Amino acid sequence: MKKYAIMTMKGGTGKTTTAVNLAHGLALSGKKVLLIDCDPQRNAAITFGNEGKRGLSSLLRTGDVDILQVRDNLFLIDSGGADLVEVELLLGKERDREKRMVKALSNLKGSDYVICDCPPSLNLININILAFSDEIVIPLSLDYLSQAGASQTIGMIKEVKWLISKKTINFTILPTFFDSRTNISKLVLEDIRTRFPEGVFNTVIRVNTALREAPGSNETIYEHAPLSRGAFDYYRLTEEILNI
Repeated sequence: MKKYAIMTMKGGTGKTTTAVNLAHGLALSGKKVLLIDCDPQRNAAITFGNEGKRGLSSLLRTGDVDILQVRDNLFLIDSGGADLVEVELLLGKERDREKRMVKALSNLKGSDYVICDCPPSLNLININILAFSDEIVIPLSLDYLSQAGASQTIGMIKEVKWLISKKTINFTILPTFFDSRTNISKLVLEDIRTRFPEGVFNTVIRVNTALREAPGSNETIYEHAPLSRGAFDYYRLTEEILNI
């Protein structure tokens, strides 16, 4: 079982879009996938039009959870919405609070991939996700401010790795919102490939209106516009993940 977190400290970089479409892409490839919505805004759950009564907040608090099948081979754990914020406050008072998610999911079986859609903030939930995950995908929209968010995320990964004495937490940057008509997209892409020569996906997610439209129909890009640039780009990302 491979465990991926889609994480960055900056909002608006295509984090949930990546989590949802990567999860469905892997499922369409025949893999059993569990998507965990770890954000109180529950955007991943809303995209599929499914909100479980017992979500991640319940799992961390009591061990009970509803696992919803949202597509063939694709299953979802809702975040629990605002309840997840309350659970985070309660966890702060407990011992081994940074490993609660690891313990809660220790008996998880039957999934080839687990994809965690993370909130864009430095909090205890994200620390738990880092303790649980093996690979971190950092969506970076191709603008200068997004680079700061990526740097903060990489710094947090290193700190958590030291905190929990975990040998490896690998990260790879995913360039998003690439617009070939602008110089800034080209310059930022060139910059991150220079700074992280082995830490950037070959796949680049291009600006595509269909990617923004799809959640409004409770669809992934493969359902909403299967011949679009967005579908092609996430298909390429899926293939790249499968070959890791």
